[in-house]
This record gives sequence, structure tokens and C-alpha cells, in this order.
Amino acid sequence: MRRIDESIESLTPVTQPDKAAAAPLAFRWRGRRYVVGTVLAHWVETGAWWRRGAPRPLREGPHAATSSPPDPERWIWRVEACRGAQTGVFDLCLEVDQSVDEDPTETQASERWSLHAIYD
Repeated sequence: MRRIDESIESLTPVTQPDKAAAAPLAFRWRGRRYVVGTVLAHWVETGAWWRRGAPRPLREGPHAATSSPPDPERWIWRVEACRGAQTGVFDLCLEVDQSVDEDPTETQASERWSLHAIYD
């Protein structure tokens, strides 16, 4: 296994009406298009729930430090994908960050796809 952790572009819609995500049918990594043939596994890593929300100052003043940034939820799919005649196994990761603004009733959701690992 090689750890990659590089951004990729999902080439298929992933958000379902019930807000659950589905594995992409294809993705682009380093300018190359890969087509997903089989989903081998799927799991969710919840992240550090105790760090959710906006970073808060730990002390006042010009040298004020802030708490750690939120740890987003990660949805991971282990897929078999091909590019031409080459086939490989990849871990695709969708990070879903639910950040809270100053108003706790408002949340800003962002999504980022990455290639987490390649299995040789």
C-alpha cells in the first residue's frame, strides 16, 4: 500500500436526496481519468468530534492561540478502478466538514475528495 493523500476530482454526482454519499463512478487524478468498476468496501471515519465547531481562542491578547481546527468526517471507499488496460485498487476519501459560524444555528458544509491510498 502506498499512502497518497492528493486531491482528486470526482466525475459523478455523489450527494443523494437523503444526504448520503455514494461512491463515484469515475475520478480524475493527476490529469488521468479512472473508471470505478467495483466497490470493495466502504466505511466512515467520524473524526475528532470533540474538536468540532469554530476554533476558539485559548487566551486573550496579541499572542492568543486558537484551539485545533475541526477534524472533518471522512467517507472512504475502497474501489477497483481502471485506466485503459491498467487496473488497481484505490481508497477514495470524501471529507465532509461541518463548520459552525459565529451563529451556532448556521453551518457551512464543504466537501473535498482525495486519493487516500493505492494498493499495489
